Amino acid sequence: MNALPPHLQHLQHLQGEELKVAVQQEYFGQAVAFIIRQTDYDETTAIERLNELKDPVKVVKAYLGAVQHDGDETPLFKSKNQMKYGEIRKFMDAGARQYHLQKELNERRAKYQEHLEKQQQQQQQQQEQDGKGS
Repeated sequence: MNALPPHLQHLQHLQGEELKVAVQQEYFGQAVAFIIRQTDYDETTAIERLNELKDPVKVVKAYLGAVQHDGDETPLFKSKNQMKYGEIRKFMDAGARQYHLQKELNERRAKYQEHLEKQQQQQQQQQEQDGKGS
């Protein structure tokens, strides 16, 4: 009983490093075929782009203009709705950041104020003890 599909049965007798290399070559060949089917690239262009981007899906996305060519996954174009919610998100993030900074500052001020009050109490107690001791 053959566990491999017919197009991969030639790999069945291989072992170790030979198998690893053969599987990599098979994957690369299938990736190039995928790119050729999804784009109008010829084989050499598909191989060049695959070597450049290292992922067949990224090659197709770059061809379709879905991502920038520098490898950044952010879309080139945003809808008005995406832009609107993006601005709302930035505004809310800035507000939350400012709130947390202000809260931390207030907590530090309160701790410092408590520290000063403790010091004053200790000084008063020390003065009282010095006054009684004399």
